[in-house]
Amino acid sequence: MRSRWKRIRYRLEWLGLVLATKLIPLCSRTVCYHIAQAAGALLSCVDRPRSQVALSNLEVAFGDRFSPKQRRKIARESFQHFARTMLDLLWSPRLTQENFSQYIDLENFEETARDTGPERSVMIACYHYSNFEWLAAACAFLDLKGTIISQEFKNSSLDPVFKRLREQSGHELVPRQRGIMRLYKVLRRKGSMRGCTSERAFPSYPRTPSHCRTDVTGWCFTQRSETPLE
Repeated sequence: MRSRWKRIRYRLEWLGLVLATKLIPLCSRTVCYHIAQAAGALLSCVDRPRSQVALSNLEVAFGDRFSPKQRRKIARESFQHFARTMLDLLWSPRLTQENFSQYIDLENFEETARDTGPERSVMIACYHYSNFEWLAAACAFLDLKGTIISQEFKNSSLDPVFKRLREQSGHELVPRQRGIMRLYKVLRRKGSMRGCTSERAFPSYPRTPSHCRTDVTGWCFTQRSETPLE
């Protein structure tokens, strides 16, 4: 019974995502913003486990600086921000190389441009902060196209949809299976790659402050392929 319900749920998720890819690009930016704000606020109430993670992280990071009410507000706004990022990805088929600068502002990109080019490899690593989906699109539109390793969804029927959305600007997505070797070969061929990293915490684990660390995989890439890390 549980397996049957999972198949039904996965099918409904796929149908909902496909419908969203058709409808969201028809909306104005203002409408997308309000949809994301409402969806994020609702998700922060419905998804209690992840909401608890956010509240626990805020308590560990800031101690008594914020009241419980303020922490709930910050957590809710975090959900809303992520919802806006996902809505922007669904809306991104309307972005082109000619119009993307009307929606995306880049700062200090010239510093990266000086260190890149057809004759050099480059590896870009970023956290899942801000609008990381549009960051990737903007890089591609600025002719910094690359290979991105992506984490598959539990619902595998969603993968082709997200792959199409993320590749439309010119990037190539590769699955995690044998992905590290494929990325290494790309760098050796003087290509570019982009990676995102995220920190996760779980309510059942002891809450301890986390510190910034160097990604070991990225360090190995830079050493073996003689590639700058941006």
